[in-house]
Order: sequence, then structure tokens, then C-alpha cells
Amino acid sequence: MRKTVLFFLSTSFILTSGVILGQEKATPQQVVQKVQQAAGFLSKQGEAGLATFKERRSDYVWANTYVFVIDCQQKKVAANPLFGFEDMPLSKLKDPTGMVIGPMFCPIGSAKGYWVQYHWPKAGQKEPARKLTYIEPVPDTPYTVGAGIYDDQLTITDVEAISGE
Repeated sequence: MRKTVLFFLSTSFILTSGVILGQEKATPQQVVQKVQQAAGFLSKQGEAGLATFKERRSDYVWANTYVFVIDCQQKKVAANPLFGFEDMPLSKLKDPTGMVIGPMFCPIGSAKGYWVQYHWPKAGQKEPARKLTYIEPVPDTPYTVGAGIYDDQLTITDVEAISGE
């Protein structure tokens, strides 16, 4: 009986540890796919679709990342499910190193997606980590959507090659 209980507890820990410890990592391909899916959704739904990106339990929060929305016309964060930056002016959105990162989320004259890098704390942590984020303008709206991965090794060129974007 004791062995059965120990086996059950060990197995349960192993099976859930990836979720509990946040070991499941999004890939560059998954990030691009989700961002493009989000751009299509928001293009159809418009402003009414923003609520979806404010929810912690949506299709746009997965693995160790999430999709956020920027309003480039109003120059502010439009929707973010995890950090409470909603309505923050882009000019005040800085990474922990002090670099202003908000404006890089609103490309001038670009209709194509692109990757950017900055530092940002992982969910539940205080120390900043290097983050690579894929941004895509949403057609016929003032919005861009983005999601990212944490990686100390990959370059922008690497993630472009891996993701095909």
C-alpha cells in the first residue's frame, strides 16, 4: 500500500511538474502561429475582441507566454492578461534596464510581422530575462498583437529562420 501511494504521488508530481514549474516553453513557430491567429481574430472582431486578450484563461495564454494587444492610434497598451499594463502609454512602457520599449510595438508603415528583443521578467519572477517578441499589425485596425519567448541564446536572425517570419 505504501509503495502504491508513493508511486502515485511520484507519478503525479512528474506529470504535473511541467505545468507547476513552468517548464513548458513556447516555440518561435507557436508564437508566430498564435500571433497570426490573434491578428485574424481581432481583425474580424475589432474593439469588441479586446476582452478575449484580457482573460487569463483564453486560447491566447499558453505554455509560458501570452498574446498582448497594443493600440497604435491611442499609443497605449490595449489588452494584456497578466501584468496589468492596460491603458499604459507606450512612451512609459520600459523594460527593467530602462529601455523604452513601447514604440517598437507600433511599426510605421509596416503591414508585416517582425521580431524585437528586450528584457522582461518571466511570470512569477522579479529578475528580467531576455525576451524575443513577434509583433504583427492587425489589418484594418489601429492594433498590433504580440507574444514572445524567453531565450538567452537565440538571435533575431535565428528566430526569423526558425519561425519562417
